[in-house]
Amino acid sequence: MAALASAQMTPYTIDKFWTQRLIASVAQPINQTKGWQLIPESIQTFKEAPLGLTDEFTSDSTPWTSPLLLVSAPGAVGKTTLAMEIAYRTGTVYVNLAQSEPVGGHTLSGGLVRAGIYESWVAETTTVLVDGLDEARLRVTQEAFDSFLLDVLDLSVNRNLPTVLFGRSGSVQDAWFALAERGVEVPVLEIGYFGVEDAIDFASAKLCADYPERLHPNTDKRAITLLLERIRNQTESDGDRFAGYAPVLQAVAEQVGKETNPAALVASIENGAHEVTLQDVASAILERERTKLEPLNFEDSDLSTRLYLADEQLSHLAAKVYGNPIPDLPHMSPIDAQTYQNALDTWVADHPFLDGQNRPSSAVFDAVIATWTLRNAQSPQARKAAVERELARGIAANPILSEIYTHELLQGADNFIPPEHIGIIYSSLRARLSLGDSASMEIEQTDLTGDDDVLTAEVEIFQLRRNAERPRVVELKTDREGLIRFGSHIEDVDVVGPESFVEIGHGNEVTLVAPISIQCNVLTTESRTLIVEPSPTGTISTVYLEADEFSGYKMTSVPVLRGDANLAASWPNVQTHPWTSFAVEKTHLDDPQTEEALRRLRKFVISFRSHSRGSLARFKGKIEHRRMTKGLGQAVLELMLQTDILNYSDSMYYLNPDILATHTGLSYIDFMECRYSPEAIEFVRQAI
Repeated sequence: MAALASAQMTPYTIDKFWTQRLIASVAQPINQTKGWQLIPESIQTFKEAPLGLTDEFTSDSTPWTSPLLLVSAPGAVGKTTLAMEIAYRTGTVYVNLAQSEPVGGHTLSGGLVRAGIYESWVAETTTVLVDGLDEARLRVTQEAFDSFLLDVLDLSVNRNLPTVLFGRSGSVQDAWFALAERGVEVPVLEIGYFGVEDAIDFASAKLCADYPERLHPNTDKRAITLLLERIRNQTESDGDRFAGYAPVLQAVAEQVGKETNPAALVASIENGAHEVTLQDVASAILERERTKLEPLNFEDSDLSTRLYLADEQLSHLAAKVYGNPIPDLPHMSPIDAQTYQNALDTWVADHPFLDGQNRPSSAVFDAVIATWTLRNAQSPQARKAAVERELARGIAANPILSEIYTHELLQGADNFIPPEHIGIIYSSLRARLSLGDSASMEIEQTDLTGDDDVLTAEVEIFQLRRNAERPRVVELKTDREGLIRFGSHIEDVDVVGPESFVEIGHGNEVTLVAPISIQCNVLTTESRTLIVEPSPTGTISTVYLEADEFSGYKMTSVPVLRGDANLAASWPNVQTHPWTSFAVEKTHLDDPQTEEALRRLRKFVISFRSHSRGSLARFKGKIEHRRMTKGLGQAVLELMLQTDILNYSDSMYYLNPDILATHTGLSYIDFMECRYSPEAIEFVRQAI
């Protein structure tokens, strides 16, 4: 149960909570309504994951009394499986917003009428479990989504039988704040990861269901146990999360199921001959698939050593997933080509990485296919399709992709990532966050100190688990002048790239969640609407956009600010509609050293953001990193310590905004928006 780190440990199980909380719900026939259904049977391999009440959000009511409940989970943890099983066990109507009509002001009320259960709703003999908040939010505007939440709220107040909404951590967090703005604070339950024993049981049950002919269940279970143990050791920075992820467990079960000699697998793991990571699990399955070549009779006997290797399999899988042309066959005789093509038609369609309908069968295999396509596909069309598909996911990004992608990347000598992949990987990592976790990303051009640095920029991604003592840091390099692409939801990003091109948004709407600072050469967006939201922690509320050139011809409406969010923008002709109210004038100095010192001071100040509740704090390693202290950075840091703007304690630096204002005449927001005062200019000159 340690995996449910952010939740109180009172169990909210189906037997002890849901069947009692939803006891008045009575299964009854419903009219055919898109996305609405009664679940007809239990899921054969269902294994209940831990569920607890998070303390990240306050509520006047408890899960036992609230008329509205939110259930949160990081991506791919199994919220849909849990929702469907609860619906089956309680007779509750299951509503899948990913399959229903786009949400709006009458989604719930209209759905109840169309399904023929409105009278039962009024009589409180039925309720709904609404799944897919993430997918619903992606398909509509913020205004339509807010109207949907208001419709749910209006229909749910004063009821004893609760309405239950399921979604990923980010969408549940957004829904909670939206409801809180209307004076309603609802309890949030959070799905955790399977513990050690439950994970083994889940994978074993999956293996038995998919491969009922297996003859040595004890050896299979031993193999599963060892594989999960090694994965847990390989991903210890994520605690038990990866070894308790349902898609990972499914992949492990698939690997063991493909083994004809599980005892040999056990022996190879125990003697250290078999390395185990998520990539190794996938590679073992791909290698096992190659054994299908053995019965084929080729005119050229050497073909069996050259065909259906991992890259070839993945190229065929990518063609299926992304709808690209089927790869050409390697050179061979017409007879061999016909033999091989007939086999491929069956093998690829039935590949364990696919679900039989040209879709990945799990998030792990989806991540493997996507990573290979992004990094290794020869076809530009395939790579472009993969980029577009992953950007379009938005807040529903695949949480496994970043682990697969960065593990493969960091194994090599070159940690280079194409700039158009940066936003994809960061969104994936954020999709793995639980409530109370945080992540941030910084991209900064390197100084032109040598030929090796001329075309590079440094990428640093911080990930901090709630209650963790240290963050996980991923350091990468990218093109200095490339196009950095972000999707429709951007949060906690700092870009310093005077020569970079940055694109924000994918679709009609882009949401920027503070703190965000983007300074680049060209900033573009094809989204029509820009929404700015404050930090979920309430610490920082400012978004700053600066460019030498801005291209956003589709933006005609004024950016929308939610809560106490701030937006500032600076580029030529920024003081025109729709940016007039957000325009700021950038400070220009004749002295390059003073200008550099101000940049260093700003970088230190704005680095203190949402990684510590209740204070502006940052880990020692971050503040003393060479990226921060280069040039005049070390002198500026020493000046901030001498004047008590910064204090150091227990491996953390703390920023005192009051003393900062005394010495510079500026607030944190002023620094975010590059508004420099004469006092600040005089202050940094002390460091020169």
